[in-house]
Amino acid sequence: MSNINKKLFKRLHLNHAYGQLIALIFVPIMVLACVGAALVLTETSDAAKAQQRQMAIAILTRFQTQAEQAITLLNYYPLHYDHGRTFMQTMMNNKHVIRTAILDDKGVNRLSLGDQAQAPWPKPSPNTSFLGPIEHQNSHIYGMAIHQSPNKTAWLMVELDNQPLQIARYRVLIVLVATGLLTLLLLLLCLNFYSRRWIAPMYEIRMQLQRLNADTLDQHMVINSTGELRLLQRDIANVVKRLHYSFLELKEHTEQTEDDLRRTLDTLEVQNITYRQARDQAIQANQSKSVFLANISHELRTPLNSIDGFIHLLLRQGNLSTEQNLYLQTIRKSSAHLLALINDVLDFSKIDAGKLELETAPFDLEEAIFDVMDMLSPLAAQKQIAMAFYYADNIPQHVIGDALRFKQILTNLISNAIKFTPDGEIIVRVRMEDDDIGQCLLHFSVQDSGIGLSGTDRKKLFESFSQGDASVTRQFGGTGLGLAISKQLVHLMQGHIGFEDNQERAPTEKGSTFWFTAMFSVNEEDYTPHPDFSQIQVLSYLSHPATANVLRHYLENYHVQHRESSSILELFSDLNHLDANENTWLIVDHSGDSAALLREIRHRYRGNLAVYGYQMQLEPNVLSDYQARALYQPLSRSALIALLSQQEPVVVEEFEQFNGQGLHVLAVDDHLPNLIVLEALLAELNVKMTRALSGQEALSILEQQMQQGQPRFDLVFMDIQMPVMSGLDTTRAIRSLESTFDHAQRLPVVALTAHALADEKQRLLQGGMDDYVTKPIQIEQIIQILTQWTKQSFEHNQLKIENKPLGSIDPQILNWQQSLQLAANKPDLALDLLKMLLESFDKDLSEMQELIEVEDFPQLEHVLHRLYGATRYVGTPTLQQVSGDFEQFVSILRKEQRIADQSFIDDALVNFEALKAAIEDVRHAAQQVLNQAALE
Repeated sequence: MSNINKKLFKRLHLNHAYGQLIALIFVPIMVLACVGAALVLTETSDAAKAQQRQMAIAILTRFQTQAEQAITLLNYYPLHYDHGRTFMQTMMNNKHVIRTAILDDKGVNRLSLGDQAQAPWPKPSPNTSFLGPIEHQNSHIYGMAIHQSPNKTAWLMVELDNQPLQIARYRVLIVLVATGLLTLLLLLLCLNFYSRRWIAPMYEIRMQLQRLNADTLDQHMVINSTGELRLLQRDIANVVKRLHYSFLELKEHTEQTEDDLRRTLDTLEVQNITYRQARDQAIQANQSKSVFLANISHELRTPLNSIDGFIHLLLRQGNLSTEQNLYLQTIRKSSAHLLALINDVLDFSKIDAGKLELETAPFDLEEAIFDVMDMLSPLAAQKQIAMAFYYADNIPQHVIGDALRFKQILTNLISNAIKFTPDGEIIVRVRMEDDDIGQCLLHFSVQDSGIGLSGTDRKKLFESFSQGDASVTRQFGGTGLGLAISKQLVHLMQGHIGFEDNQERAPTEKGSTFWFTAMFSVNEEDYTPHPDFSQIQVLSYLSHPATANVLRHYLENYHVQHRESSSILELFSDLNHLDANENTWLIVDHSGDSAALLREIRHRYRGNLAVYGYQMQLEPNVLSDYQARALYQPLSRSALIALLSQQEPVVVEEFEQFNGQGLHVLAVDDHLPNLIVLEALLAELNVKMTRALSGQEALSILEQQMQQGQPRFDLVFMDIQMPVMSGLDTTRAIRSLESTFDHAQRLPVVALTAHALADEKQRLLQGGMDDYVTKPIQIEQIIQILTQWTKQSFEHNQLKIENKPLGSIDPQILNWQQSLQLAANKPDLALDLLKMLLESFDKDLSEMQELIEVEDFPQLEHVLHRLYGATRYVGTPTLQQVSGDFEQFVSILRKEQRIADQSFIDDALVNFEALKAAIEDVRHAAQQVLNQAALE
């Protein structure tokens, strides 16, 4: 078969059953039907014309004699028309006669009658005796020769209407169309039977085979055919079953092999983000929303920065009374609550736009959970809700992840539990879900005894701007975004979130339990042993069973000699047998009348005493009068250890020691209170600050400093949103100013802004800034910024980076500064990560090449996912983009359940060539960095 015939055969789909059926049955029948219809129409038209001719001959013959008499009479009496008109009128009475006339031998109209009688008539031929049919408009003309005289011949002419011919033709055509439609209907019925009997089962078999993949081989194949197709389906099902067993064996061997390799790589790999950024983010609505949120963020965070800063400064003073300290703490928590509401709206927008990214840093997990519960304890104390915290022994204390986002999830769940619990208890539990080398999956749950949820409300739990019912917002407040944001954050942490009704677990219980899982990286060598308090004796009475269990569990781990009392009377009885010495402790629950309880206790016991309760409910004066220590609810291990070790609680926050003596920074902000707060915070660190209320003023100060040769500033804190000249424009002007002076060192510019969008940092860094801090700023952030960018460390790091041959390296290929940031500013770790990435290239490329050749695209997606995850921890923007796009392209087969055709394979090869080119660029650039590092 020639190539043209093959293309035609493929284009007409003649290789399909339907195409063959149409080609073999429909096409011949239609050809025969068309030919037969044409023949029938032709024969019918000829028969109608013959019938009209016979009619014309009969009319002319019948009136031939009268016509001869009339023409003879006219020859003698030219004006005598009456006889001729009489018989012509009789001729006109015949059906379909339009007009009639008598023509002489020269063709002249001697006598005519009818419509348009004087219209011209065709001139007869002298050698014929009959004329017609001759077409004239929509009729035919016929003529018969009559004798005018012995030597002359006249003609009797008649014109007949063709309408009967057309009517007859239309009737035949209608019959043919009806017959064709009936025939087509019968053929369609036959086709339907044929398709249901043969074609549909074959397509069903094809669809079942197309749906088969590695995960569905064990699914049962439905056999619904008959005859030979049923046998074929049964054979295919048996083949798939055997293939499934073979695949399981192969998978088992493969997993065993991969497990050995994974153990060496799991300590370096961290699970990638499960949801990718949406590709199409630049639509007008999202841009408008981003601008709006940026402005709202700035307008709200700017005054909050001043409020938080002044509160922080007041709290660090040591001359505050207890009442003043309580007022300031309340103001600070209200400010934090308002900031949390702002963050909820901004976080929802960032998640919706796909711009939220998680940070990874080590943090104390137990301390993070306790901080959240301690922050929310005043709300629980107001409603007399008991709070307890279970922390399993096998949970690592320090993990690597995003502490801020983790606290945000836990804050949403616990605050909701407090909000919807009128009285009772709230218990937070942490347990190990899955433990692997280098990482662990932890399960967190928040159980309350609140109002619970109906079945209808559960469906809307994790939807945006929704709460249980319409009255909830008015009664309890809130934006309705907490659970929606928590769900997205949990997914980013490679976990799940859910809800359980306590009554489904135990009919006597009430309330609900929200839970979520999250994946964290861990350091296997990080282990904190339990302290040994075997010489200490503790007598306790706690009315809340959950807290009593937690205390009992902790004391057992610390080998404490512990005895519990079940009631106040039993406690008083036990006090009579308790020795009062420095190794003896009494832990008692807070009651309504603390003074009376402590008075009765001190009548019987003079040793170490601790009162357990909420901070707001424990009166410091009463505790001081009875020489009792406070043990705040919820109970934490660190507080219990400090108590048993008889260490004084830390009241004022201690920060990392930083002496900024000799440092001079420039702060640019159009909001004077922000400058006052920043100046006060810097003064605590012995850092001198110069104010500038606009970008123009900052440029004037810097230009005057450079021209006069004065000592340069060590750092610039730059606000972004300022009138006339924005912070970004001011930074660009500073960079231009630096370029005009020879040997001018780069001045570190740190953005101090109220904007909080995810892409803001990238935009500011590209505009010439060196770092980015969001308001309200904390003193810890200031210390970190000064440590990194001032003379003590900035010049050293800058020199170290400049020593590397990075000038000729495209930062899109290898960004060493980004690599350092991803490695927590540890050059050795950054070099190790770069080396391991380079070592994985050859193996990955070889494996990809082989997978493309065998068309194993699911495994290819897995390899690309692994490579993309490795690029997330080294500054290789182009390679990260190319590998991510390649993985997204390959995932189309899985998402759309398609089969790889030749076009898809060709596109995959194009992507593979682009990936190889990007890898080669990274190799060349990385070799320069590694060579320079070896020389150093």
